[in-house]
Amino acid sequence: MSSEKMNMGEGYPGNGKPLAQSYTGFENEEEVMKLQDYLQIILRRKWIVLVSFLVVFLTAVVYTINSQPVYQAQATVLVNTQSKGQGGLLLFDPTGLGFAQNLNNELEILKSRSVANAVARELLAKKYYDNSQEILHCIRAPEEDELGREILSEEELTGVLIRTVEFEPVRDSEVIKIIAKSGDPRDAALIANQFARAYYERNLRMSRTRSKAAREFLEKQLIAKQEQLAKAEEALQRYMEQTGIVSVDDESQKVIEQLATVQAQYENVSIELESVKESLNFYRKQIARQEPNVARIMSDASDPYIRLLQEEIARLEVEKDITISQNPHAAEDPIYKEKLIKIDSQIDNLRKKLRKRTNDYLKSVLPGQLTDPAKYLVEVKQKIFDTQIQVQALEAKKKALAVVLLDYQKQFDRIPKRSIEFARLQRARLSAEKLYLLVEEKYQEATIAEQSQFGYIEIIDQAIVPKLPISPKIRMNLMLGALLGLGLGVGLVFLLEYLDVSIRTPEDLKRRGWQPLSVIPSMDSQMIAELAQNKENPAIDDHLIALLSPRSSVAEGYRRLRTNLQYARLDKPLKSFLVTSPNPKEGKTTTASNLAITFSQAGLNTLLVDTDLRRPAIHRLFGLPKEPGLTNHLFGQNTLDEITHKEVIPHLSVMTSGLVPPNPSEILAAPQTHELIDRLKSMYDLVIFDTAPVLAVTDASILATQVEGTLLIILAGTTIFDELEHSIEQLERVNAHILGVAMNNFDIKRAYGSYYGQYKSRYYGYYGYYTYGHTGGKKAKKKRTETS
Repeated sequence: MSSEKMNMGEGYPGNGKPLAQSYTGFENEEEVMKLQDYLQIILRRKWIVLVSFLVVFLTAVVYTINSQPVYQAQATVLVNTQSKGQGGLLLFDPTGLGFAQNLNNELEILKSRSVANAVARELLAKKYYDNSQEILHCIRAPEEDELGREILSEEELTGVLIRTVEFEPVRDSEVIKIIAKSGDPRDAALIANQFARAYYERNLRMSRTRSKAAREFLEKQLIAKQEQLAKAEEALQRYMEQTGIVSVDDESQKVIEQLATVQAQYENVSIELESVKESLNFYRKQIARQEPNVARIMSDASDPYIRLLQEEIARLEVEKDITISQNPHAAEDPIYKEKLIKIDSQIDNLRKKLRKRTNDYLKSVLPGQLTDPAKYLVEVKQKIFDTQIQVQALEAKKKALAVVLLDYQKQFDRIPKRSIEFARLQRARLSAEKLYLLVEEKYQEATIAEQSQFGYIEIIDQAIVPKLPISPKIRMNLMLGALLGLGLGVGLVFLLEYLDVSIRTPEDLKRRGWQPLSVIPSMDSQMIAELAQNKENPAIDDHLIALLSPRSSVAEGYRRLRTNLQYARLDKPLKSFLVTSPNPKEGKTTTASNLAITFSQAGLNTLLVDTDLRRPAIHRLFGLPKEPGLTNHLFGQNTLDEITHKEVIPHLSVMTSGLVPPNPSEILAAPQTHELIDRLKSMYDLVIFDTAPVLAVTDASILATQVEGTLLIILAGTTIFDELEHSIEQLERVNAHILGVAMNNFDIKRAYGSYYGQYKSRYYGYYGYYTYGHTGGKKAKKKRTETS
């Protein structure tokens, strides 16, 4: 409802407008709260904010002081995902896979228990700090250890390391940070470095695994061929001693040497073929773990044309080797030189065709996957294919050598029988010797290749001992404690504000569309003490402030209420009204009594009637006997003059309640009461009735139909909106004329906090500048002309 409708000149009895319409805005019209309103809410409950702030802030201080310092050290490693193995051995990839490594896989390796366990073993083996007999803090058992141990077990330390070490990849790079935290700065650096070292060594071992396998395989072959050579030499020597034959003819010797050379080459190819097949099986196992279906496809991959090309290349290479072995000086002979050049040219052309055919076939087997060569599966698949090509090439070469070997074997069989055994033994020795030399050469290459592999992990930075702890962060903790404390306090304030549905300020009423007729300030203890000292009649209650301290702001609040009520009806003077409230103890009796005093002070012949027949109190305020009173007259026990206390103060008469009846509502609704009220209206200028609360009983609703208006009193900070609304609804049901609402016991400083000065003149006016004494009492600090 708009404030214009609530103006005392409109919407009240006598202007022809029903009161129900004047309350339509009570439910749906609310003013938008301003920033100042929010500040008022906080200041009104500032102690909650202060206590919350202190509790949280001091908790943060205590936590920070008692927290153990935590130090952090960081080592960085580079994962060279594009690293490829480089080895001297033709058929082996010394790095194992030689494929692009997945950074996420490397992170999981770093987080694995195996790496943490390796670090734990190193720390336990080290046990002491360098150049000291002090045990590492990170391996010490807790003081409350039940077994009384000095250090942790390997398993316990591994678990601690897994929980305390973090690994963080650097964005858009192949660098991983190894971050270790510990209560000792030396431990933090030591743990980070140990993790970097353990990770590097693990990668080094894995990188050398395949080279090691190749070396071990050739080592076994070398030993076997060495034994074979020794046996061949021993057999030849024994035969020569027994028979006296020490040589054969030149033609036979030439056949023996050629046969031994080809046989050595044949066995060497057999060894290489076996090695390559092992590599192929290894790759197939790798791909099978990733893509089982792909493994089957790759194992079956073949191309007849590729096989033919490999066989032809193998035949030409064997032909070239034989030509050179039969004619050591062929490179200088023009005829043989031309033949070798022709063979080389044919081999080069065939190899070009083989590469083109191989690439085409590889694209058909791996469609759409060659665009990203760093892909793990693509690399594995290509390795499988390359190895299959090598197997086919070696098989073709072995087949060609077998044909040549058979031809030389036929020539060997034509050697004279007397020399055949000697030739056989000599051939075996030469073949074993040549094969041994070939295997030894391969073995040395594999050994060098193994030692030349350093993996794809590089330690970029070693961790250094940190100087300052990362925790507790004193400044951040204190700032966070302060902010959380303030936030919690403000949050509690607004929570309580939300839960508090009481009417605290006049603005609360205005937001609901109700303009208060007056705001009665509260009386503090100093004011009550001064009133008790200055009052002339001890029987008069201290709450009759309009009588005892007429210049006080409280008395002026009642006068403002009087003025607004006088102009509530413009068509004719207000002759009677009742004062009530939603609930007990909201100040209705005090307000009715002080209003009666102010009306009498204005020269109106006023009668104050106590119609609260349940808890009458007017007789105590004025120091009068309760009986005889209203009920005594209604029961026919006393006359009107006998129950009326005339001229209690000039122009004011008081009628007490009398005997408290068992049925107040029935008495107030009786015809005698109506007749009495009409008679009293004719006898006095104004009759004010104090009656029971609206929500408690029906007395106010009954009496409201017999007077010209009803004044509702609410207690600031106590009465809630629902109670006021229900009171108005109940009065409107009996067509009561509601004059308005007055707010009682309003503490402006408590309501507005430090902003109360801005509202003081609004609600206290120019009249709040006198002290609490009588008209002849002390003057205020500021003297201004009293106005209404």
